[in-house]
Amino acid sequence: MGYDYGKEERIDRRVLRELIRIDREQRMKEKDASLVKVREEVFDTKTLLTLYSMMNSGHLAYLNGVVASGKESRVYWGVGEDGSSLAVKIYLVATAEFRHRLQYIVGDPRFKKVKKGMRNIIMLWARKEFKNLSRAYSSHVSVPKPIHVEGNVLLMEFIGSDGVPAPTLNQCTVSRRHYEQVVDNMIRLYRDARLVHADLSEFNIFLHDDRIVIFDFGSAVDVRHPNAGEFLLRDARNVNRFFSRSGVEVHDINYLLGMIRDDGVQAGSEGAKG
Repeated sequence: MGYDYGKEERIDRRVLRELIRIDREQRMKEKDASLVKVREEVFDTKTLLTLYSMMNSGHLAYLNGVVASGKESRVYWGVGEDGSSLAVKIYLVATAEFRHRLQYIVGDPRFKKVKKGMRNIIMLWARKEFKNLSRAYSSHVSVPKPIHVEGNVLLMEFIGSDGVPAPTLNQCTVSRRHYEQVVDNMIRLYRDARLVHADLSEFNIFLHDDRIVIFDFGSAVDVRHPNAGEFLLRDARNVNRFFSRSGVEVHDINYLLGMIRDDGVQAGSEGAKG
């Protein structure tokens, strides 16, 4: 089969137009040198090549603006070839924040070899989040559907509508029903996916169409991780703290942990406390 030069030329021009447009929009918003530095951190040469590769392979049609920004990553609203909305998470390659994340990698039996160098750690982190999302999604935990990972870029289902992300729990009025949804998903995550989120709070749980969706799975560890128990306790305390402060009756922390780990405790049985 002959090579389709016309197709390659069209894709190349399309990608170039998108990158120029994104760069222009970013420049219009940036008012000082520190923000210019942020833009350069996100769209370094290798990241641009990764985005090009994703567009060329049909995983991504184009990017829109930023929908979330943090010390470790930026999330953009992307559009797939089929017109579906995607969350495009780009992990920053020029950041020292990931040095503090090694505790969530070292000890996880799935990642026994960690190559030296910050870029290698960041690319491993991207693959780790994709693997965690895949395990959770296949275990029917309510998470964004993972689509593709390459380099320091992760594609997943966009939770929201028209480029506006769904609100997180800290922005919503919550009820006991939402609490039970969170608990049910913590149970599925631990028992079926064999994972502990390790960074669970009201800030990384969406409420979309009255359904909770848990995200930010980069820190999640296998239940065999030596600190899995400590991380699970922290997750449970965070969830109970938020809902309790919101006026929702919650389970006793030890009872909740027993439910999640399946220590002979069943939801709805005696022992639940406010």
